[in-house]
Amino acid sequence: MSAGKTRPKRKRAILAAAGGALAVAVLLGAATMAPGTGAGGNFSQMAGFAEHFSAHPPRDGLPDTADRALLERHRPRIYLPAGHAGLISFYDDYIAQGVLKSGTGEVLSDNVSPDLLNRHKDDPSVVFEHRAGTSAASVPAVFARIDRDDVAIGSGDTRKFIFLTYHAVFRHSGLAAGMLGWQIILAGLFGNLDDWHQLDHYTAVTLVLDNDDTPVALLVQQHNNQRTYLLDESYTLPDDGRPEVDVAIRSNELYPHAPGRRRHKAVRFPGMSEMKYLLGITGRPFLTADDVTDPQREAAYDLRFLPPSDAFYTFKGYLGERRILPGRSGPPGADYNTLPFLKPLGLQLLVGYWRPDNRGDAQRLLQAAKQPDWIKSMIRLQAEVFSANLACARRWGADCAFR
Repeated sequence: MSAGKTRPKRKRAILAAAGGALAVAVLLGAATMAPGTGAGGNFSQMAGFAEHFSAHPPRDGLPDTADRALLERHRPRIYLPAGHAGLISFYDDYIAQGVLKSGTGEVLSDNVSPDLLNRHKDDPSVVFEHRAGTSAASVPAVFARIDRDDVAIGSGDTRKFIFLTYHAVFRHSGLAAGMLGWQIILAGLFGNLDDWHQLDHYTAVTLVLDNDDTPVALLVQQHNNQRTYLLDESYTLPDDGRPEVDVAIRSNELYPHAPGRRRHKAVRFPGMSEMKYLLGITGRPFLTADDVTDPQREAAYDLRFLPPSDAFYTFKGYLGERRILPGRSGPPGADYNTLPFLKPLGLQLLVGYWRPDNRGDAQRLLQAAKQPDWIKSMIRLQAEVFSANLACARRWGADCAFR
């Protein structure tokens, strides 16, 4: 066969390989940040966010003395893997090094201050591009906030919970360390696996307290999922009341502290097929990769407080340079951590309450799958179980017969 006749086949093979690599990179990359922050538009503009924040405007005030004391008492211990660059200070290390640009690419400032960033926080087209360089030594900062929400956790059972949320900040986010060899090769064609996108500030851990200040659950953001660990069932809080979490290699996702090297199932978004995988109903979806934790040292940091209205939480633009591949552009503010209809903290608490390989949870997921809106159906079903297990844990602790 002549060379001329083989070229179309070779070209199709190259295009197919490139397409496969692009699919891997997009899907695995999107797992490191909130959806919709690629070249196609900012996730902050998804329908429903404007209505939510209009009904629940972010507060301008800082925590009072009593709330600060509560946040200090439960500040988490954060463990890093070997060789990790560590936490940073959002304003001192990140925003202080870079330029702010308009949506058309015009440089608005190359000396960006907290005040300037906040003046532009409502413009979804504005881009902050981080340019790491030499800066004055600063202490990493974890931002702490306190929120309260009435949560319907069962039939006629509504509780007022206190949410103590702590955001760790990293200069960039990489892809999950448990990628398979072929995934590493293909994704590597489209970017740096360690610096997949600038800024990682969705890495949050929330300790949930009952209205008598008793800790009852740990809520952790993992990729685009929330995970809820009921205390004395799935997680035991240390005696000093400070939750302990491990930072995953490369992706920075947070998991309850456990010594040694461990793998964790991770998915892009918690769709039906992904939830079946996480609950052990089905095998691994084609384009997934495990997170890996291997804690080696505890991170030092200062605990700081910002108004919930600050740009760190509410910035509508891009807090990192825009990159061509979807999933590689910088994220908006930390409040855009989930889908709009799940923004109420009570819903995040309940949607994240599932246990791997739990037969009851698996059966309820399959039951919910029959409904038009399976997520809301699953929340309703799990709320009853959460209520029963919470009551049992409060009475009997780890000796409870959990459902």
